[in-house]
Formats: sequence, structure tokens, C-alpha cells
Amino acid sequence: MLKTIKINAHYTHYEYLKTDPKKSTLVFINSLGTDHRIWSHVVAELGQTFNILKYDKQGHGLSEQTKKSLSISNYADDLIALLTALSIDKVIPIGLSIGGIIAQELYRKRRDLVEKLILTNTATKIGSRDSWNQRIQTVEHNGLASISDLILSKWFGPGFAIKNPDRFAVAKVMLLQTPDAGYIAACQALSNADLTAFAPDIQVPTLCIAGGDDQATPTGVVRAMANLIPQSDFYELSGVGHIPCLEAEQEFTKTVLNFLGKHGGTDL
Repeated sequence: MLKTIKINAHYTHYEYLKTDPKKSTLVFINSLGTDHRIWSHVVAELGQTFNILKYDKQGHGLSEQTKKSLSISNYADDLIALLTALSIDKVIPIGLSIGGIIAQELYRKRRDLVEKLILTNTATKIGSRDSWNQRIQTVEHNGLASISDLILSKWFGPGFAIKNPDRFAVAKVMLLQTPDAGYIAACQALSNADLTAFAPDIQVPTLCIAGGDDQATPTGVVRAMANLIPQSDFYELSGVGHIPCLEAEQEFTKTVLNFLGKHGGTDL
């Protein structure tokens, strides 16, 4: 059931599917310019084995944004507050892009909350401060719509839009519905985020997923992150772009279930 809750002085939109208190809970953390609908295709299967929590971070989807400037620490604090409000004491975060950095920050702040980590199409640092500042200036002056085609071209592998026009259209709508202020705040957070020095301290089993055709977080940066994390598994989805949960949900779901089964997270 879709709900809204006030945490840290703003309203957060979420969906919590709790089917069995004995099951582990997967919490899905979406990427820049999307909302929790990107996970719909993988939740259908993963929800058979796990409790599911999806939510929209500040300034995305239907979640409110009360601060003009935000940090990765702020986003992690919001997630901690949401888990506390829902009385969830342990999760397996699945973080995509900026969501993966938020997942790492969640572990840094509250490792007691994290069973395992699944970091997809992300890194310990994404982009450079200059590149993010340039994007921020463009959105401030011309609006997010002015660069939407460029963003979408980096999200998906070759031919995805032609082969999957409906899913591509949904992704475009999510992007264009993202408020400029929410997008800018997330870009500012990314420009200042660097968890490279912390990665070797991650002491839980961690799955690092890359897309072979990802132009936003190329395979090399995902692999570099995996090499820093002691208990990491690395997996590349061949021919897939930046949002595998939309583009290759079957292979993505299988990869997640195989990892969790290997590390005691399922009975598979």
C-alpha cells in the first residue's frame, strides 16, 4: 500500500510490502531523476521471498523537499528515520546510482541496520565536482527538460528505446516529472560525495552490479569499487545500460537472488 509519512520535517512517499516478519527486508533506493516505480518489474518476483520497502528520496517522485541544499548524509538520515518509523531493524539495501552511494552512507552511519549490500550501477564517487556543477548550472538556467534527451541516452543500452517504447516512455515521464530543485539538490550531493576511503571498511557481503553499456557509471568504476570492498562479488550485465531493473529485470533479479542465496538470504 502506498503511503506518506512525515520524517525529518518533510513528507516521504513509500510502499512497504511486509508479508512475513521472519523474512529479510529489501529496501530499494532509486537513482537520480527517477522514483520508486523503476523497481516495479523486479519487486514482483523478489517480493515472493522478501519483504519489500520502496520509497522516493527527497525532491523525487511524490516526496517533499524542504531544504534547498542536501547531502548524501541527509538522504541517509532520511532512510534511517523511515526505517525507525516503520520499526524495521535490519535491511538489505539495493541502491542504484546515487542510491548506491546512499546505501554505502547508510552502512557508514548505521552498520547495525545492514545485513548485506547490493550496489548497482554505482561507485564510491560518481563524476567530478566540475561536471556536476556544469549540469546544475544548465538546469538552473534552462530547466531539466533541456537535457532530458542527453540523460536518457546515457541511461539505456543501444536500441532499448525502439525495442521497449513503453518502458522508455515511463522512464522519460519519471525524469521530466522530477522537480528541478530536487534534481539540483541531488546533483549537489553527488558533487560532494566521495566514499572511496571508507569502502574497505564495509564488512558485509556486497554485490556490485555493472551494466556493460552503462555510460553514466561505466563498468570500470563499478569494478574499482568492488575491488575496495573485502566481501564483494562483481557481476556485469552484458549489453545493459544504467538502469538494469527496467532494461533487464530478469537477469537483474536472478543475479540478486543468486547472491542472496549464496550468502544465506534465500532458500534457493
